Amino acid sequence: PYVVAEEAPPGHNLAAEDLRNAAAQLVGHLFAHGHREIVCIGSLRRLQRWVVTGPIGAGKSLAVSELAALGAHVVDADAEGHALLREPGMPAAVAAALVAAVVRGGEVDRAAVAALVFADPRALERLNALVHPRLAERLAERLREFEAAARQPGLAVVEAAVYFLLPPFGPVDLVVAVDAPPELRVSRLAASGRFDAAAARVRAKAQR
Repeated sequence: PYVVAEEAPPGHNLAAEDLRNAAAQLVGHLFAHGHREIVCIGSLRRLQRWVVTGPIGAGKSLAVSELAALGAHVVDADAEGHALLREPGMPAAVAAALVAAVVRGGEVDRAAVAALVFADPRALERLNALVHPRLAERLAERLREFEAAARQPGLAVVEAAVYFLLPPFGPVDLVVAVDAPPELRVSRLAASGRFDAAAARVRAKAQR
């Protein structure tokens, strides 16, 4: 895969603008090295397929936003995973794989699931065994939908932190790995307001 890694100078916390510039440079680098042509040689597909992966807080979404601004069709694996958990039968299946307490009001409590699986590797393995095959199927279906709707050559991008843990969901033409130093990722997660410092460290350690 192509790899883009950020290195922060001592005492400097890379800001969103720095990350956006790095993502733009990544796109420019890829296009400069022959990836401007998006017709798949030897394939009947109109859309070339790229995957952008990397740990939480590394900057995948900004990299993907640069590709989307160039006209790429984007499949968000996180969003697909959230939709998957709302499918009929999934709350009961998740409760059976983990504990009943992770389902409240007939819906999966994602915060309760996260608290459990990030503290229990075996619970995470059970959850992944349940979710990952179904998630791969959803990603494949989204790609098929984009392909069916395409009227000219283009690009489909899957943003997936768990890409290397998933079963294959079809041919992929390019994998881009986005990374950043652990402390920088932790600071970004804490600054986002989604996690406190302790939770940010747990999440960053779980996705290395």
